[in-house]
Amino acid sequence: RVRLFDANDVLNVASRTLITTSRLTEVLGFFPDEAVINRIDRIDLYSPMRSVIIPMKEPDLVVERAGVVRLLARKALDAGVEIRGGCKLVNIGPGDKGIRLTIRDTHRDRIEEFQTKTLIGADGMSSRVAKIATGNGHPTTPLLQAIVELPSGARAGTTQVWFEPEDTPYFYWLIPQSQTHAAVGFIAEEGKTAKGKLERFLARVDLKPVEMQSARIPAYGHFTRPWRRMAGCDIYLVGDAAAQVKVTTVGGLVTGLRGAKCAANAILRQADYWKELRALRRELSLHLLIRSVLNRFHGRDYDRLLDLLNERTIHLLGLYSRDQAARICCRIFLAQPRLLSLVPIFSRALWQSSARISGCARSCSFE
Repeated sequence: RVRLFDANDVLNVASRTLITTSRLTEVLGFFPDEAVINRIDRIDLYSPMRSVIIPMKEPDLVVERAGVVRLLARKALDAGVEIRGGCKLVNIGPGDKGIRLTIRDTHRDRIEEFQTKTLIGADGMSSRVAKIATGNGHPTTPLLQAIVELPSGARAGTTQVWFEPEDTPYFYWLIPQSQTHAAVGFIAEEGKTAKGKLERFLARVDLKPVEMQSARIPAYGHFTRPWRRMAGCDIYLVGDAAAQVKVTTVGGLVTGLRGAKCAANAILRQADYWKELRALRRELSLHLLIRSVLNRFHGRDYDRLLDLLNERTIHLLGLYSRDQAARICCRIFLAQPRLLSLVPIFSRALWQSSARISGCARSCSFE
C-alpha cells in the first residue's frame, strides 16, 4: 500500500513556468502534453560584446509546473496510490514496525500516526523529512522572474540568455510561454537586491512585468546524503529534498525525476540507493564543477567564450541537451581546441573546488 501525504493540494499547485529539455519525455515515459505550453528550437546567447545563435535538434519544452504535478498525481491515483492533501509532517520517530510518522491533517483538524518501513521524502527544498531524519540542510539561492508581454513580432520559439556577471554569476533569461507572453528572470545571490536588479534589466530590454514569480532553489553538493536507515526503515530523499539540481542552470525537473526513479528502483530491487544514483551523481558533480568555473567569469571571459564557439561547437550544443553534460564536455574541446585557452580559469576553479571538498571531507569524518 502506498500513501502520499502532501501539505498542499496536489491538484491545485502554485503556478511556475519552467523550461526543460526533451529528456523529460524519456524520464517520464510519456509526453506530458497537458503541461507543455511552448516549444523552444533556438537559444540566443549574449555576452557584453558578443552573441551566438544555437539551433536545437530536439526542442526544449516550456512546461507549467502545476500541469506536470497534476499529470503525475492522476497517474498515481490510477495506480492505486492514496493521496491526502493538507497533511503536514510533525515528527518521525521509532515505532514497533519501522518508523512512526506523526501527521497533522489540517482539513480534518486532527493528529494521526502511521507506521512504515519505507519512506520517501519528496517534500521540496525545505524538506522536513530531510531535517528530521537525516539532519541534511542545503544551501539555497533565490530565483525571481517576471511574466511580461512579448513585443510584436518576437519569435515565440527562441529563448534568450544574457550573461551579465556584474549582476549575477548565473544569467538572465527570457523564455516565451506563448506568442504573447514570456518569463524573464534570473538567479540572484542576494534576495534583497533581486527585485531591483530585475526591474533595471527589464527596463534595459524595454519590457514591463505583468506578474512576478519567485522561489528558492537548493544547491547540490558533492556530499549530499539522500538516504538513511532508521529503526528498520529505509528513508529516501528525492528531487529538491535531495538537492538533485543542476547548479549550472538550477534546473531540477529532469534530475529530480531521475532521482525518484532511482529510489523506486532501489525499493523494488532491494538495491543500494547510493549505487542507483551513481550516474546522476556524476552528472550533478560535473555541473557543480562547471558552475565553479563560470562563477569566476567576468564579462570579457564570456565574450571570449562566445567568440570561440565555431560551427562545430554550436552544432554540438544544439545536438546535446543540458541534461547530457557528460557527453558534450570532451566533444566540445575536441571540436574547438582553442577553448583550452580558458584552462587557467578552469584550473583555479578545480583547485578551489578540490580544497573545499577536502575541507568538507575532513569535517565530515568528525561527525
